[in-house]
Amino acid sequence: MALMKKPGRHAGRPADRGLWAFIRTHPARVYSVVASGVALLAVYAPQVLHDQDAILAFLAALLWGGDAVQRCENTKTRDAGTAPPDDAGN
Repeated sequence: MALMKKPGRHAGRPADRGLWAFIRTHPARVYSVVASGVALLAVYAPQVLHDQDAILAFLAALLWGGDAVQRCENTKTRDAGTAPPDDAGN
């Protein structure tokens, strides 16, 4: 007997679809992991962060990434609120 895929709304694990698909689907999660990783690095390995110019450039890019994530999430929220009504009840 052959195994069949379970029907559902998910296409599978994110690893099955690739890293870029996961990043596009969950930008806020990826951003929070990167931001918390930088904070942990600053606390537990300050010798790694000795070049101030590089750190400031990275933090500026991280802040820009946060703005991009917020815009993406706002778009998803707006699109969810303006979804066409379901005609199943008629």
